[in-house]
Amino acid sequence: MRSVTIFLCLLMLVTVGMTSVSCSPRASWTSSSEEAVREFESGLESRMKLYGKEANEHFEKALEMDPDFVLAKLQLVRYVESKERREQFMEEIRNVDLDTLTKREHFMVRYQLARMDDQFGEAQTILEEFLKSEPKDPYGVERLAEDAWMRQDWGAAENAYERLLEIDPNWVTAQNHLGYMAMAQGNFEAAEERFKAYRYVAPDQANPHDSMGEVYTVVGRYEEALAELEEAVAIRPDFCASYLHMLEALILDGRPYDGYKVLDRAEENCPKEFGERISIARCKLAFWTDYIDGDFDAPWREDRLECTEKVGSRSFLIHRIASLSGRWDEAIAIEDDMAEYIKERSGASEIEIKTVQGVLEHFKGVRLLAQGETETAIENMREADGLLYYWGQNQGILKLFNRLNLAFALETAGRDEEANSVLEKVREVNPPFAEAYPDIRDGFSS
Repeated sequence: MRSVTIFLCLLMLVTVGMTSVSCSPRASWTSSSEEAVREFESGLESRMKLYGKEANEHFEKALEMDPDFVLAKLQLVRYVESKERREQFMEEIRNVDLDTLTKREHFMVRYQLARMDDQFGEAQTILEEFLKSEPKDPYGVERLAEDAWMRQDWGAAENAYERLLEIDPNWVTAQNHLGYMAMAQGNFEAAEERFKAYRYVAPDQANPHDSMGEVYTVVGRYEEALAELEEAVAIRPDFCASYLHMLEALILDGRPYDGYKVLDRAEENCPKEFGERISIARCKLAFWTDYIDGDFDAPWREDRLECTEKVGSRSFLIHRIASLSGRWDEAIAIEDDMAEYIKERSGASEIEIKTVQGVLEHFKGVRLLAQGETETAIENMREADGLLYYWGQNQGILKLFNRLNLAFALETAGRDEEANSVLEKVREVNPPFAEAYPDIRDGFSS
């Protein structure tokens, strides 16, 4: 049946000369160029694999072949570096006659414009209206899942992603997100099974290995994590997130100095636009080794000021060094900057706001504990624990680290039973990480 359908589509294209190419088994895209549509769909495939640079190249080619290709512009808004070019695309998209687009494209343009304008209620209404008429459209169901994911409504998100996989079993990012949701809730075995399924259906892609590397890192299986991350870059040497995940795994495994070799490899293989992230990672690694060596003056020394500026004003490590070295003004300035950032991002997704708020509460707790205000510090750290999830490698490790600090705060307050209970929770997730507890104690006493 599928071959007959494709034949009929081809026949129509030859005899009628359609301008809206709508014969793809997955999608229908309005363009005057069949070649542009092929490039666009290649871009969507690359996006599904999380190959951003490659996706961008395909979308650029699609736009070269058809300068009026609205959906190519909509995708490029997410990728282009130039602010001026993004604004130009947005202006052109806003002026499009939506009646010239397919129903799906009409929805995608209106929905994304509403999101970009922080009109989240309007975006939700647009999505609901579209799904009423097109309940099995994968692009609509994906947005439904992502909305629930960003609200941390795990049940609704899981149902939507499962529904998406029923519609299209090859929509592999759904498996990835289901794995991260299991991980976020501390169900690491389920997360591992999801990532195994992802790896099975996409054996030639880098991201399944990167995701597996993240869950292994959070649970302290560092050698296995590094092996998965190496597999990711073996498949795709420019899959640059994996180098940064390797760096973190090496630090946690007590081998921070090996991280410089990883960053050298990243520099060699990653595109130029990733260079700034590598440079920032080098600075963070330098501060980390300074911290290990007990050099708490490093971020304010002349030879480190460039790195301090690069790392930024909301740095976890600089805040900790400031707090443990009695630089209260510097620590409070970082907290104030975080609070201001939260105000500015008032329209952002719930998951982003809660994460940043969780980091801020952790920062406050560390400073207050260093200042001797132990009971208040405990309150802040408990608040942070409630806001943070095991949501990927970075947040997962931060949640564990906050719990180690909370355990020490409880011990300092003479609440040994509670301290041991918190420490045991860390040990249940990541036994090697729990062994770092004496280092937490030593840091506050140094």
